[in-house]
Amino acid sequence: MGRTSWQLLVSLALGAGLVTFLVLAGLDDRGYLPVPVPIVTFLGPSLLAVVLLLLGRSVRRMVKQEPTSMTPIGAARVVMLAKSCALVGAALVGYFTAQLLQTLDNLTAPLPREQAWASGLALVACLALVGVALLVEWWCRVPPDDEDHHPRGGRGAPTAA
Repeated sequence: MGRTSWQLLVSLALGAGLVTFLVLAGLDDRGYLPVPVPIVTFLGPSLLAVVLLLLGRSVRRMVKQEPTSMTPIGAARVVMLAKSCALVGAALVGYFTAQLLQTLDNLTAPLPREQAWASGLALVACLALVGVALLVEWWCRVPPDDEDHHPRGGRGAPTAA
C-alpha cells in the first residue's frame, strides 16, 4: 500500500468543494434555504482525529519494538483507518469550504453568521483530521530489514504496516 499523495487530497477537496458550491448556489437561486450545518459538527472529525492519533501512537511503539498491546493485524487496520480518514477528511474540507463561501455574502444576518461559524469550525476540524491521518500513515511505515539486501523498491523497501 502506498502513502496518500497530497495531489489526490487536493483534488478531492477541490472536486467536492466545486460540486457542493454549485449545488448550494443552485438551491439559493431557486429560493431554498441553505443546507444547515449544526455548530456541533466539528466534534465528529475532532474526536476521530484524537482516536486516530492515540491508535497511531500504539502502532508507532510497535514499529519501534516498544511494549504495546497493538497487534500486526491491528496495525494494518489503523493504517487503513488513517488512509480513509485522509480521503474523507479532504472531501469534507471541500464541502465545508463551499458551505463557508456560500455564507460570506451576508454575514450581517444571524443565520448566515451562525452557518459561517459552524462551517469554519468544521473546516478546521477536518483539516486537523487530514493532518493527523497523514502523520499516522507516516508513523506506520515499517523499516526495511537490515538482513535483506534488495534493490530499492524490492522486498526491503519501507512499506506501511
